[in-house]
Amino acid sequence: MIDFEGSRKTGIQQASVLSFRNFDIIDAHEFLKDDGSFNDWMIKLLSKNPIDFWVSHNITVEKNFLTSQMPYFISSYLNNDNLTWGPWIDTLEIYKCLYPNLSEYSLNKLSANFLSKEEINSLSEAYCKRTKTTFHQSLFDCLVTFKLFERLKNKVDLAFFLK
Repeated sequence: MIDFEGSRKTGIQQASVLSFRNFDIIDAHEFLKDDGSFNDWMIKLLSKNPIDFWVSHNITVEKNFLTSQMPYFISSYLNNDNLTWGPWIDTLEIYKCLYPNLSEYSLNKLSANFLSKEEINSLSEAYCKRTKTTFHQSLFDCLVTFKLFERLKNKVDLAFFLK
């Protein structure tokens, strides 16, 4: 799970990566703009935690941030100091496909429609140590995306959406 906050103009203000296996959260990593080099943070993180695939809500945003900051290829792994990205699963795409009649697909609206506030509050209190527990905070958004992704595990073959 990956999420960024910022813009091309301001650069990455926050970045978070949430690692999970079998829908159990393993670890949460937060980067804030004052932490130093984003590239160094990401390379260190990937060298310690291999990524099978990335999950994000609206992968275009995350891909654009990554391409503006780091080299972009097809898959995510470190090989002879070459960083590559992918494959991806986009929760926005899945929810649009499964629920075509919704009027909005923002994390806020999907969370209100499909998740309990108590569940999100409990996770955010446990993991959001350096950032706020509100939308448009990278780790909070990762946690919401994770829960939205998790609720689909028995509803659809998630591998079908892997790109």
